[in-house]
Amino acid sequence: MKSVSWIRTAAAAILGLATLAAPAAAQDYPSRPVTIVVGFDAGGSVDRLARGLAPFLSAELGQPVTVENRPGAGGQVGTTWFLQQPADGYTLMVSPATPYLPTNILVTGASYTLDDFTFINGQWSDFAFLAVPKDSPYKTAAELIEAIKANPGKISAGVTFGSVGHISTLVLLDALGLGQDSIRLVTFDGGGSLRTGIAGAQVDFSIVQAEGSETIAEFIRPLAVYLTEPRPDFDAPLINEALKPLGAEVPVLSGSVRTLIAPAKFKAEHPEDYQKLVDAYRKALENPEFQAWLKQNEMGGEWIGEERTTEIIRTNFQILEKYKDLLKQ
Repeated sequence: MKSVSWIRTAAAAILGLATLAAPAAAQDYPSRPVTIVVGFDAGGSVDRLARGLAPFLSAELGQPVTVENRPGAGGQVGTTWFLQQPADGYTLMVSPATPYLPTNILVTGASYTLDDFTFINGQWSDFAFLAVPKDSPYKTAAELIEAIKANPGKISAGVTFGSVGHISTLVLLDALGLGQDSIRLVTFDGGGSLRTGIAGAQVDFSIVQAEGSETIAEFIRPLAVYLTEPRPDFDAPLINEALKPLGAEVPVLSGSVRTLIAPAKFKAEHPEDYQKLVDAYRKALENPEFQAWLKQNEMGGEWIGEERTTEIIRTNFQILEKYKDLLKQ
């Protein structure tokens, strides 16, 4: 009897040791809160979109989703921090993936490339327009341009570095045969502060994103829209129609593509978890309550998917590469 008892005791001890040595079972994703990084100031269109998405994504993931602003250097500070976090799906990013990521890579020497990101979905794209404060003396684009020519370095333009508006401003000057010193550039850290600046007449003009500017519509006047077809809701000419009397023409760059982004390594190393995230995001986007919120706030809510989003961003990268030297001046 003693020998049998000893054997049982030894077997139990061995089993216990084996249990201690075995790795703990991996918890299903997500098992803790998720953070969405925004590389721009609070209050801008990207920040507002991220904060609107957070509760609906949280409901689908079953975990809290919070938004963290890390502004600076045209989104580069926040993007760099985002890529320094573990690629485990617990840190995501909402960004105007074009033009900011291409500009960071092509102009400001970012340490990352487009291959470091998985562009889950370009949910909201828009276009830009040339705007002045509502009490501005300039009633047309031609009047503004004549003032710039007559007062070199005196007229101020508000920009967010690396934005479509910034690039379009420099391309406009180039098309008119004017140098960057013909205006005074005032740089803002995000769309929210930029729009406050133009609405409050802190700058003379700005080329801003249209669908993010509804909140300041009563304080500004559009002079031209960066489109190839008219918009009935904008009482302003197409930019190249406005420039025709001046003998100039500019390329119409695509507007910001506001995108939910994951690290490329997350998809590569955790494909099942990545698919859970994609499915949760798509369900959140298709939620009628979220769609109603987006409509109320005049934001886009499309599902175009990873493949199409990536195609748009890479195509814009190629276009922006042609103008990178303007931003380096």
